[in-house]
Amino acid sequence: MMRNTAISRRNAQAPKTFDYRNIDFDVFGELLSFFVRSVNLLVSQDLDDTMTPHGLAGGTGKISTMLLVAANPGLRPSVLAHFIRKDRSAMGKLIERMERAGLVEQKISKSERRARELTLTPSGRRMVPKVRAAILRQDARFFGMLSKEERKQLLGLLRKVYKHYVDMVPTRE
Repeated sequence: MMRNTAISRRNAQAPKTFDYRNIDFDVFGELLSFFVRSVNLLVSQDLDDTMTPHGLAGGTGKISTMLLVAANPGLRPSVLAHFIRKDRSAMGKLIERMERAGLVEQKISKSERRARELTLTPSGRRMVPKVRAAILRQDARFFGMLSKEERKQLLGLLRKVYKHYVDMVPTRE
């Protein structure tokens, strides 16, 4: 079994007396938002370590952009931003960085001249299988303490919350 390097490294920095059972989390112990944010930070740190060899570490959105554009060629930046929860400015900067890295390109839509569409470059398309395999391994490793049934249940609940809020908020075209 692979060691979770990001988590191991950060745990090594914890004081020797650190014990989860000895901490009073006050109201946070009952707040879903506290645990969702905390797990998000942990999984993001681990994902950065996993993606460093692929040049996709640091920040958020590069992996989502790459895989969603691969699955949906011609996706508009505004639609992509809606689903990965980026504002227009952050999405624009992310796309610019990925264009400079030679991974994505923007084209003017043939059906609507004012709209832009995203596609992967040949280099971006070549990276997709490696990136997909790496994140699947990372996900399985990071959440490996869950049984198949627990994983299925957690994924279902998180999808439900995500869908509720993504469906509720209109896209910003």
